Amino acid sequence: MLLLLGGCGGDKVACDSIETRNAVLQKVADDHRNPLVNYAAKESTAKPNPENSKPLYQLGERIVTTSTSADKRTLHCSGGISASVGDAKASKEIEFTVQQEPDGKISVSVVPFQF
Repeated sequence: MLLLLGGCGGDKVACDSIETRNAVLQKVADDHRNPLVNYAAKESTAKPNPENSKPLYQLGERIVTTSTSADKRTLHCSGGISASVGDAKASKEIEFTVQQEPDGKISVSVVPFQF
């Protein structure tokens, strides 16, 4: 699970940037076997319909850097994420890595959820 994002060479890599947050949410949303959303869907008592069957993902306000590489181009990050389906919401800690390539591009990889 790797996502490349365009960036300028002068940009600094950060766990909590808008670019990184959007990339993490996209990676999770693209995983159709995501156990977090599957759990929320199973727990929902709302009758499925097109309006409430699509999951809504939200990252928590606090995203932290858990480690940094020596060259400061690779960060390991952690934070909360929730998935809502119908009337049910499931939350879990998410871990991901953000890396800035020498050309300034940023890639994000998300650790699969463990239950």
